[in-house]
Amino acid sequence: MKYFYFIAFFILIRAPFSLAQETATRPIPVELSFFNNGTFMPGKGMLGVWSPTFNPGLSLGSRFYYTRKEKTQWFQSAKLGYFYHRHAQHGLQLYTELGYRYKFTSAWYVEPKLGAGYLLSIPAMQLFEFKDGAYQQKPFKGRHQLMAGLNISLGYSFQQKTKLPLEVFLGYQFWVQSPFVNKYVPVLPNNSVHIGGVYYFKKFKNKR
Repeated sequence: MKYFYFIAFFILIRAPFSLAQETATRPIPVELSFFNNGTFMPGKGMLGVWSPTFNPGLSLGSRFYYTRKEKTQWFQSAKLGYFYHRHAQHGLQLYTELGYRYKFTSAWYVEPKLGAGYLLSIPAMQLFEFKDGAYQQKPFKGRHQLMAGLNISLGYSFQQKTKLPLEVFLGYQFWVQSPFVNKYVPVLPNNSVHIGGVYYFKKFKNKR
């Protein structure tokens, strides 16, 4: 299980350090999204991406930029997330994404992102085991897992036309968690549809 802790350590140490460098002179981007999560392969569900059973989730994070050009940007994000899947699991996420932004116009853009990180899966039901001739309730315990996947978002920025430091987006994320159930479902596919925004908070200058 060492690689799970290595990924979590990398995200916790690397991302805040890079964010501190990035935001020393620039606004601080804060990304918030709400999502519906489903466990199926792409092409299933409604419109091939939407789970007919609502499994709510929330994601919060920030990002720093490697390059900023007129039409393109390279960036990395650091995110915390939570979702609830009825009769299955609670999920706590800690992950990072390497992203690329391409601007169609001054306002519209698309962002493909490749991500990986840590997932704490907590059963959302009572679990039992056969022991000493009877079924006994198992202690409450989470499972340490790996998550990895691809995210693509279509967004609109208000900054150029209204000077409002806000972007809104609609995104689709396909990701897997592993190991889910050894020798039965080692890799579980997930689909998340996000709706959210990025707000750029300006840093306050110290007055002397």
